[in-house]
Amino acid sequence: VSALDAKDAYTCGHSSRVSDLAVELARRLGFEEDGLNRIRMAGILHDIGKIGIEDAVLRKPGRLTDEEFEKVKQHPVLGYEILRGIRPFRKILPAVRHHHESWDGTGYPDGLVGETIPRDAQVLAVADAFDAMTSDRPYRSGMPIERVVEIFHAGRGIQWAADVVDVLLACPEVMRAVAARDND
Repeated sequence: VSALDAKDAYTCGHSSRVSDLAVELARRLGFEEDGLNRIRMAGILHDIGKIGIEDAVLRKPGRLTDEEFEKVKQHPVLGYEILRGIRPFRKILPAVRHHHESWDGTGYPDGLVGETIPRDAQVLAVADAFDAMTSDRPYRSGMPIERVVEIFHAGRGIQWAADVVDVLLACPEVMRAVAARDND
């Protein structure tokens, strides 16, 4: 993770915020302690595959071309490949590989649909999307929470698991706290 942080400064704060939010969502969804620990570690390592993405693409200040976006879409598989040989990380592999799957099957890398998406990945997807939308990026400012809430309402049961979105939207104080950490 330190090597990835050196390559892409955004990742360090993003990964810790995603991990913290995913754990909070999982707790509210009734995950037990081992599940919370799995989610915590998956949140920290979910983007580790970005270490294999070219700097010029990762740090590009403008919109990505279709070809560049295809390269970025490889990071969940690269992360899976990096971690799969390390025994303590085996339990987080499904979340790392599938955190960009969409409920309707339009996500990547495997186009999984609905309940075929591993539960940890369903939770991580919501936490990851929330932080990505509310965080400042080189090419845009973070969105206001009100706009993010609208996007989650629109994507509930389409892009993300409905119950995970419901838990997120039911805790505005958590959303505000996570969004406020962006500049820490």
